[in-house]
Amino acid sequence: MTDSTAPPWIDDLFSFPTPPALRTLIDIAWQAAYDFYEENETYDYTLLMSHYDFMFDLATIPRPPDGCDAYPEFVDRQLSVPHFATPEFVPFGSLGDGGDVGWLVPAPELGRLDHPVVLANGHEHGVTLIGADTRTGLEFMLSWALRKWRENPVPEPPAWRDPDVWLAQNQRQIDARAKNQRLVARLAAELRIDPAPDRTFPGSWWQGTTVREDTEYDIVFDVPEGWRHEPGADGIGVLAPADAYADRRPVVADPPPLEPELIAATCWLDAGYPATVLLALKDAFVNVPSCYFADLKPLWARAYRDLGRPEYADRLDLMAPSYQDSCYCPTPH
Repeated sequence: MTDSTAPPWIDDLFSFPTPPALRTLIDIAWQAAYDFYEENETYDYTLLMSHYDFMFDLATIPRPPDGCDAYPEFVDRQLSVPHFATPEFVPFGSLGDGGDVGWLVPAPELGRLDHPVVLANGHEHGVTLIGADTRTGLEFMLSWALRKWRENPVPEPPAWRDPDVWLAQNQRQIDARAKNQRLVARLAAELRIDPAPDRTFPGSWWQGTTVREDTEYDIVFDVPEGWRHEPGADGIGVLAPADAYADRRPVVADPPPLEPELIAATCWLDAGYPATVLLALKDAFVNVPSCYFADLKPLWARAYRDLGRPEYADRLDLMAPSYQDSCYCPTPH
């Protein structure tokens, strides 16, 4: 291991500054990847991405330091929107089972420095709150890892096996677990948190090693003066200036047809109520078949732009390929 200090990494991973707690994780992984480069004269960015694979793979990582030959070749990655999620969910970690961990950022224009952390499982609509901020969310993720390890401890050699032979066959697993345990202890110390396998967190509950949503717990956002938050079917809702809402909540078709709602949405946008439209279209996204995404997308994107959130309109483009399935609706649309 070298003693060289890695050059600073460029924080352009998200559309907002990386919160300090996640920066700590990236700093540690960045240094480890640079140490590998110093020793092997090649930069393997996958080591950075998977440094915390006992919790998650980083959803996006800094570009390699200038002058480092990367293998495999580094390609800038766009942050995806997990299946069934809406653009306000910004992932920072992939769980490897179709799910992601990330932030809820309902109003990026507020420029907040940290955000609530949730899980999106990638198989159904909705999110599960695991932390009021990044630090607490990472405490949850470390506690989850400890809980899994308790349920699946490193095996010990059975009485009938030669211990030396058994150890030789299982040494890699033993070393990997020990390395990860040291990393958990380091993160706990640097983040000043106390992960534990039986810790409970508002918004979720344990079923063995599975995380379940506490459906009785409502996610609450800090609402600025003159703003409103309206809950929605996606578990996030809409946070926007109060004057961006109409006087009444829109009615969302369930089931389709959507045509009357789309006509009404156009009228609300023309009247200057993009928050009302955004709430209606996100609710429709949850309640109608996925083949309706293309029908919702133009007005959905316009609502984001009218609210000053063009980056979320762009994220709808990233979502589009996931909702191009064949349509089996009884009426064409």
